[in-house]
Amino acid sequence: MAISKKAARGQGKEGRGTTVVADTPLTVDTSHELNAQIIRLLQQDGRMPYSTIAAAIGTSEGTVRKRVRQLIDDNIISIQAEALPEAFGYAFNAMTFIKVGKGAEIDPLIARLNAIPEVFYLIMTLGRFDVGVATYHRSHEDFRAFLATHCYGQSDIGEIETSMVLKVHKMRLQWDLRDSTVREALGGRGKAS
Repeated sequence: MAISKKAARGQGKEGRGTTVVADTPLTVDTSHELNAQIIRLLQQDGRMPYSTIAAAIGTSEGTVRKRVRQLIDDNIISIQAEALPEAFGYAFNAMTFIKVGKGAEIDPLIARLNAIPEVFYLIMTLGRFDVGVATYHRSHEDFRAFLATHCYGQSDIGEIETSMVLKVHKMRLQWDLRDSTVREALGGRGKAS
């Protein structure tokens, strides 16, 4: 069976990224390069209009819109506003490392900490401590009150260590889309579109 130029480019009725050989469907994701270009531009400016992205990468606005929707649906990207804590008076940033108390379970502890509004980053770790908690506060006194209310004297907490963040040098997550592992993940998740 011959493959049409349209099907070879992934634009035939079989769908983008799909090639048919000898009546046997063979899914080949050829979309990861275009997706990588779109993500690269959105990492620079998450509000960049689809028309600007389309012009920059040489495709249609509709293709960009469809790809972005698919990337969001496949949980590859999210587009959201990031409020800067300092703009709302939260100038004090701290890290608290927690060792789970003897006989306590980690999941209920994490659920309890997750419900605290000041907590913006909560991780389970291996090593000396079990949990890492990043928080923002309006002042040192607010941080002290956070520790007194949520950490000191709690039966699910065995030990804590705190660190005050003096300066944030980088608080931005951007993937190097040239990395082969990242490119492989980009090409291998979700449906080809």
